Amino acid sequence: RHAQKECDNQQMNLTQLINHLFRIWVMFMLFVLGTSSLAQIPDKMQCIPGKTVGLHDYPTTSERYEPVVFEESSFKLNLNKTLTRFAPDGKEEFVYLTFKNENKLTELTCEPVLGAKGARGLSCVDKPPAELLLINLDNFRFTRSSIGGWTFLGADENNAGNSLFVEYGSCTAL
Repeated sequence: RHAQKECDNQQMNLTQLINHLFRIWVMFMLFVLGTSSLAQIPDKMQCIPGKTVGLHDYPTTSERYEPVVFEESSFKLNLNKTLTRFAPDGKEEFVYLTFKNENKLTELTCEPVLGAKGARGLSCVDKPPAELLLINLDNFRFTRSSIGGWTFLGADENNAGNSLFVEYGSCTAL
C-alpha cells in the first residue's frame, strides 16, 4: 500500500511538472508573438510625407535629369492579414502591406530589419521593384523612394519622361 501511494505521488509530481513546463512554453510563445514585427504593425496606417524631392528627365531636354520638387501626397497602408498568415515557407517573418494613394494601388512585401541602435523596422518593395518603403516600427517614420516612367501617371507628353524621387514623413495608426 505504501509503494502504491509513493507511485501515485511520483505520477502526480510528473503531471505537475509537465503542466508547469507547458505553462512556461505557452508564456514563451506569447512573448515571442508579442515581440514579433507583425505584433508591432497596426492594421491600418495613414502616412503623410514631410518632403518629396527628386529628379526628372523631361523628353524635351537632352538626356539629363533636372531637380524637381514633387507634390506630396499621403498614402494608406493596410496590413494584408491573408497574405501575411499564409506566407510561403521560409518567409514566415515577412509582412504584406497594401499601399494605396490617389494614383497607385499595390502590394508590398516587407521584411523585418534592424536599424540604428537596434530599432525595429520593415523594408518593403513591390513587384516588379519600383517602390521602396522603409518604416521604423518604433516611431512610425518612413522613407519612400520610387523610380520609373510611370511617376507622372497621366502626364501629357511635355511632362512625360523618367523620374526618381525620395520622400520622408510619418505614419499614424487608424
